[in-house]
Amino acid sequence: MTTYEKTKRELLEEIRSKREEKKQAKLRAARRRRTAVLVTLISVVVVTFGAVYGVSAKEITITQIDEFSGTNETKTVRTLSNNVEDALEKHGVDISETDRLNVPAEKVIDDNDDIIVKRGKRVTIKAGDCECVVTVTKVNVRDALVEAGYIPGEHDVISANGDTLAEGDTIELVSVSHTDEIITEPIARGVEYVDDPNLLEGTERVVDEGQDGIKEVAHKVTYKDGEEAAREAVSENVIVEARNKVIARGTAVPTPEPKTIFTAKPRRTDDGGTINGYSYSKKITMTATAYSTAPEENGGSTCSALGSPLDYGIVAVDPSVVPLGSRVYVTSADGSWTYGVASAEDTGGAIKGNKIDLCYPDGSHGFGKRSCVVYVLN
Repeated sequence: MTTYEKTKRELLEEIRSKREEKKQAKLRAARRRRTAVLVTLISVVVVTFGAVYGVSAKEITITQIDEFSGTNETKTVRTLSNNVEDALEKHGVDISETDRLNVPAEKVIDDNDDIIVKRGKRVTIKAGDCECVVTVTKVNVRDALVEAGYIPGEHDVISANGDTLAEGDTIELVSVSHTDEIITEPIARGVEYVDDPNLLEGTERVVDEGQDGIKEVAHKVTYKDGEEAAREAVSENVIVEARNKVIARGTAVPTPEPKTIFTAKPRRTDDGGTINGYSYSKKITMTATAYSTAPEENGGSTCSALGSPLDYGIVAVDPSVVPLGSRVYVTSADGSWTYGVASAEDTGGAIKGNKIDLCYPDGSHGFGKRSCVVYVLN
């Protein structure tokens, strides 16, 4: 190859190389122009979007209160969300069934809205016959009751697991009230004993039945859940004084049983005279028997024919011989035994003619039949 041909090829190579460099330079310039246009376009879009977001976004405040954990957090955010629930979700605030919102979850977001989320717990409330599960956001027991619609009274009793609540705790509320009541009550009569020398020792006779008194007693009554739980007497006022029942007790020593058998003497009467200091109008010889106050011995009755309670000093007679209601004095003809002063108030189917039946409260004790003299006293 000649020197000339070599030089020619080198020149051609140089020309092609320069042409390629110019071409690459044009391509690089075109890419730079496209890049500049793209960057400009992106900047315009970003600025435009930012302007639109700035106009459309709303600024809201979200506060989360959890009394159970003792936390209270507040943050201010901008959001394009249409409602409260969506805004909370997009800003990482989860809402459970036990939580409470200060506004409805579906509320449309407004600029400068304050959204408050209170964390709640489920607890059981027992009040009276009611037992229900409720959701509360208050950790204090009394505050939780008020939040659930139960207003404790001044004297109500609240029972729980301490003063603060946890999930699943139970609160018991017992309604307590007090009232004043005035009740009329009887005052029991007492019993008073007096000695009576006209009654045999070991026997008794009611002199005065007495009377129960009456008093008004003021009570303070405590009710729990409507049921009476306690009653306290605080004062009393006597309306009628009680009067004691008076019972006479005999002090007379019984006359010993006669050691001889008396034969009946001819019956006779006389008028006028006195016996043991008592004046009498008639004196009658009779046959005496004895009976007790037991109802089974008196046809089921405990009273005389004239209505007086059977007791020592009541005697049964034949009204055709001794008028009912008469006062009599009964003694033996020889003075070996004496019944004393009595009232002829009773009758009997076997007491006919000159017969007299003497009442002994503690029984006849083998009295049998005895001859006696009956004095009808003036």
